[in-house]
Amino acid sequence: MTDDGHGAAFRRAASRTDLARVTETVTLAFGDDPTWSPLLSPAGTLDAAREYWRFFIDSAQRYPWAFTNDEGSVAAVWYPPGATELTPDEEERFPSVARCLLGNARATELLEAVDRFEAATPSGEFFYLSLLAVHPSRRGQGLGMQLLAETLQEIDALGVPSYLESSNPANDAKYERLGYRRHGSFTIPSGLELTTMWRDPSPSTVAM
Repeated sequence: MTDDGHGAAFRRAASRTDLARVTETVTLAFGDDPTWSPLLSPAGTLDAAREYWRFFIDSAQRYPWAFTNDEGSVAAVWYPPGATELTPDEEERFPSVARCLLGNARATELLEAVDRFEAATPSGEFFYLSLLAVHPSRRGQGLGMQLLAETLQEIDALGVPSYLESSNPANDAKYERLGYRRHGSFTIPSGLELTTMWRDPSPSTVAM
């Protein structure tokens, strides 16, 4: 465990007791995201978005690849190779959850967007970065990239590549500085084009 330079211990596994704080950080972080805000918060309210992210984060914690810091101001949710974002039961319930939160019309747009995310996902073995979020009060301090860099060291040691979708084009250059490269792109129903990014493990940290 390292120090984030701001007096708080950094990067630890997110436990069930962190669910509320991590959910709030993700909700606020994506509250102005060009991809997710129009889909989940079209009226500017975050109630539906909060329940949506809680649904996914709660499920993700069945894997040991969700991370936060002691104050809960940064969060990363990863899926290991071969993992699914939702359980079979959750996958079956997801359309009903979306309709309950957003109404039929908005849910239809969301489900189409999710389908396009899934269609763009490459085949093969890789770690998938589903969420990387920093609380708005801590933006600009490098916490998100520090958390990502630390986790990538662990993934590099396993010799496994990683993949992500950049929901905000403003972040593409930040990912590139950590070794990600453009993999492809796809367009969601709003017309926004999203970049997919791939990173091969760094040879210097792959376990021998």
